Amino acid sequence: MLGVKISIYLMAFILANYIVIWYGPTGLIFTALFLVPFDFVMRCVFHETMKGFKLFLFMAFLVSLASLVTYYINQDSMNIALGSVFGFSCAQLFAGIFYQFFIKKSYFIKVNGSDFIGIIVDSIVFQLVAFNSIDSGITISQILMKVLGGLFWYWIFFKVIKIQNKLI
Repeated sequence: MLGVKISIYLMAFILANYIVIWYGPTGLIFTALFLVPFDFVMRCVFHETMKGFKLFLFMAFLVSLASLVTYYINQDSMNIALGSVFGFSCAQLFAGIFYQFFIKKSYFIKVNGSDFIGIIVDSIVFQLVAFNSIDSGITISQILMKVLGGLFWYWIFFKVIKIQNKLI
């Protein structure tokens, strides 16, 4: 089951990168509703099954692997791959710290709160690294879309599937 989660996480991450490669900064809006929030919520699922340095190394490996695959498939995607690795690494670090700090709180608080922190960090860092600038309109749109997408994936995972009952 972990292998399926990892594969889907990586596919969503790489597809998001390629949408941005194909459409430029506007592609960030396309990825913001479903793909990026999916990966943020999946990080929360991974956080429930792994702890401490193991989780840190696991997430660093996944983010690096997705960025390397993005670059390997298209060597012209260096800025997007770098934006992904720095944006998501910073975002996952801050989101993970928040999640751990609120580990005893409800899933709603720790999942959506950590996603919110990570969403803001990712939306800013990715643009800075990938495009050397920040478009405030895209950033605000991205943050709003990612928050809505995060709520959607939270609802799917924790209310419909009830993944918290299936975590080891």
